[in-house]
Amino acid sequence: YVVAVVDTGVRYEHPDLLPVAVEGRLLPGYDMTSDPARANDGDGRDADPSDPGDWVTQAEFSQRGGTFFHCTTSPANSSWHGTQLSGLIAALTNDGIGMAGVAPNVRVLPVRVLGKCGGYDSDIIAAMRWAAGLAVPGAPVNVNRAQVINLSLGGPGACSAAYHDAIAAITAAGSVIVAAAGNTAGHAVGVPGNCPGII
Repeated sequence: YVVAVVDTGVRYEHPDLLPVAVEGRLLPGYDMTSDPARANDGDGRDADPSDPGDWVTQAEFSQRGGTFFHCTTSPANSSWHGTQLSGLIAALTNDGIGMAGVAPNVRVLPVRVLGKCGGYDSDIIAAMRWAAGLAVPGAPVNVNRAQVINLSLGGPGACSAAYHDAIAAITAAGSVIVAAAGNTAGHAVGVPGNCPGII
């Protein structure tokens, strides 16, 4: 099975994950982050889903009119969120390193959509479609179609028509989508977790 982790990307050198080429769990994925500043890797969409970090410095946080002005609650170190999730899902077992993933025999398809201060719905939707093996303009065909697409992300608002259409096409193609419900008690489930057809 292939599980796509649609998130901040991944650290391919992590000793408890590693590329499949060296008997690890990580497949070649894709970077769907279209905004070079947010991507923090010097370019937009490309075939490298490596996570360069999503830190926000005090200067970026405080620069009035800047791209990252108060985009978080405070300056922050990199989250390495996509790597953490990949490990929870599929960290190598019986290697004396770290922990064991809950599904240690699956392969992880990293699809990067989040960078400094989050990401865009358009990139997330493109990543979901690509992970499911559907065509995305400007991106190569994904030859490692994911049976499960993990979205441990979300934002406020209602499910848009663009998400509805993408989810319908993805589920028709045979992929299951799992999304975060949100981490704050008493608040409504965020998008895309509130969309029909998502677990």
